[in-house]
Amino acid sequence: MQTPIDEILAALVQNPSLSNREDFQKLKNAILAKTQAKKGPSNIELLQRYQEKVQNGELEDDLRIRKLLRKRAVRSLSGVSVISLLTKFWGCPGKCIYCPTYEGLPKSYISNEPAVQRAEMNEFNPYLQVQNRLRSLQLTGNAISKCDVRIIGGTWSVYPRKYQEDFIRGIYDAHTAFSYGKYSFETEKNSPFQKSTLIENDFVLSQTFEEAKKRNETAQSRVIGMAIETRPDWIDEEELARLRQYGVTRVEIGYQTTDDTINEINKRGHGNAQSIRATQLLKDAGFKVVAHMMPGLVGATPEGDKKSMKEIFENSDFRPDELKIYPMVVTPNSELTELWKSGKFEPYDDKTLVPLMAELQSYIPEYVRLNRMYRDIPAEEILAGSKLANLRQITEVAMRAKKLERKDISAREIRAKGNNPEDAILDIYQYDASGGHEYFLQMIDPNDRTIFGLARLRIPSQYFSGEDHFFPVLQDAAIIRELHIFGDQIPVGGKGNHSGQHQGFGKKMLETCEKIVEKNYPNIKKIAVISGVGAREYYKKRGYSQEDEYMVKYIPLDKNQKSVQ
Repeated sequence: MQTPIDEILAALVQNPSLSNREDFQKLKNAILAKTQAKKGPSNIELLQRYQEKVQNGELEDDLRIRKLLRKRAVRSLSGVSVISLLTKFWGCPGKCIYCPTYEGLPKSYISNEPAVQRAEMNEFNPYLQVQNRLRSLQLTGNAISKCDVRIIGGTWSVYPRKYQEDFIRGIYDAHTAFSYGKYSFETEKNSPFQKSTLIENDFVLSQTFEEAKKRNETAQSRVIGMAIETRPDWIDEEELARLRQYGVTRVEIGYQTTDDTINEINKRGHGNAQSIRATQLLKDAGFKVVAHMMPGLVGATPEGDKKSMKEIFENSDFRPDELKIYPMVVTPNSELTELWKSGKFEPYDDKTLVPLMAELQSYIPEYVRLNRMYRDIPAEEILAGSKLANLRQITEVAMRAKKLERKDISAREIRAKGNNPEDAILDIYQYDASGGHEYFLQMIDPNDRTIFGLARLRIPSQYFSGEDHFFPVLQDAAIIRELHIFGDQIPVGGKGNHSGQHQGFGKKMLETCEKIVEKNYPNIKKIAVISGVGAREYYKKRGYSQEDEYMVKYIPLDKNQKSVQ
């Protein structure tokens, strides 16, 4: 006799048209009434049993069923699952006056920030932090096949090489090992955060990070992208070579402002020259550049902040790919704390900040993704400045009132909008950036410019300057810096859905990039992709092979070569 859980799951499989939660609840109620069960299973219990059946091969993974059972769907609606983890404290070369400093924590982080609490619970161990996050995502029904790792904490470039290698190895091994193991999750008293404890696993840890990378290429849970945070003045060719060796594909750097006087007042330790140089080096190596901007720094004005934001898009020496905006707030344990206490500084109040943020967002072009516009600092830790946890939503209301439009990528992602992928067209925008030339390809619904996917193709600065590339593998190469399909995440090898993934969009944009290069740049001999480790198999199926840390295809393209779908 079937249990109520198994009967409900069987009914879901047998009713493929059932796709909304109201009808699902009616189905559950009918089955529970028939079985006379005193208490029905929760969606989490149903989800766990469903995942067991999928893993055992009893059922096929069905996005429709996962969507009905899962919580926090937003976690994987951008096509990937973001895994954030913290490094332990190792000091910082910066002297920025606004960064709080707490014993035992990376500089600028506060002990009761959620990300910090998760890291502390798992002793800053990368393996345990990743396990914890994967299990949490899995329990809430989010796919963990394609993971985008974000390493946060201190300035990454400062950490010793051995620490970096061990940390990276732990990240890859944790993803690869996850499907092998069974885990116990302990919750400390009065804490919502859990500590991962491995209780059974046949997986043998890798001896080197190179071995760990190789094993993850074909794992069930793959690292398809990786980001680190560092300072512009720590970026050079040697640092970039090391980052590529680790599998890093995206680098976050702080511009903060384009006013060098303001940077000096706030003791940033660098100015525009270092930011511009770092941006060009990163792009020429294929990395995506995530810029941080901070309105309201000491000495700044709203008009000056507007000028800085405009400049990073109007000045081709900047033009980042992604953006985070962090308005200045006063927290304990910083030099800024004393300035504020002495009456020498006052951050923007909400009346000033909200309209400013609305205008700043309206400057962001279509080729940029706005990732965040507020640090996740608990309100009780903010001594002065905005405590609006929903600043983004309030700003969007202000934008509508002023008839200002958000054009950036995150505002246009398909997510759960319901646009039909069959309506998508290919749109190509070209712009100069950091001494090179960029092609921004996007699959969009032409009616409202909802975006299903994007690609970034760069003709590097060396093509125009005639200089040799600092990476031999990229000599005479065009670089695909990003290929990303949005919408509900479909596991590797899974069937396409009605939101974007596995519709052939990636293949179409990749082939378009190849044709652009072959037609317009006769002196370019190959195309190189800055692929995440877990995405290498995708490119291998499309005629690319690994050279150094890039996936490469030579020009002229083999007309007889068929891409494997």
